[in-house]
Amino acid sequence: MKQIAIAVLFISFWVASCASPRQLVEPPRAITSTSSVVAEQGPFKPDANLYLCPNSTITNAFEADSNDRILNFNPVILVDGKVVMTPVPVNAACMTSGFGTRFGRTHKGLDIQAGTDATIYSAAPGIIREAGFSTGFGNYVVIDHGQGIFTRYAHMARFGPGVAQGVTIGFGQPLGIIGQSGNATGIHLHFEVLTGNYNTPKKSFGLTARDPLSFPPYTGFGAGS
Repeated sequence: MKQIAIAVLFISFWVASCASPRQLVEPPRAITSTSSVVAEQGPFKPDANLYLCPNSTITNAFEADSNDRILNFNPVILVDGKVVMTPVPVNAACMTSGFGTRFGRTHKGLDIQAGTDATIYSAAPGIIREAGFSTGFGNYVVIDHGQGIFTRYAHMARFGPGVAQGVTIGFGQPLGIIGQSGNATGIHLHFEVLTGNYNTPKKSFGLTARDPLSFPPYTGFGAGS
């Protein structure tokens, strides 16, 4: 019954969001040039807008308009003045939980809901440092984007072809399929932006989680961007 309710919720969101055409953002070349690696760019183009999932209680969400569109959302961001990336690496999605206090604990990322079998993409180029399974995150990937900036993608149903530790990956390349593995109450992507020193015994679990929606927009669009 829970999965049926989730399906009905997503269909409701899909109908509402399709009332007007989805707008996509052409990724700037700076997404590649600011990373520590140069790799082939994938097919992904970020959605221009992000919506709150309808009929859900979100205690840590950003302010939204009457259509549940998150205000001041930036589809392409600049993390600490160093790395250009997208904060929502999946299309036709809505947010079920933001960064911050949730049920008395700190939720260290964004929970993004999308249709069954939706593809999750790399938010920026980098090197895959972790691709494995944990009790909490289920199937998850951690990408090192250089300059002490990382991203985590959790609860995947399965990894994409060739996704493995040590592999170099470009922006917008498929990482896997959205799912419910690990400690998850429904099908969604848990996405984190992490900063710090990876070379400790804790690896990615010793990094500092940052709010993906708190970073400023990348403003270098145009010629040479």
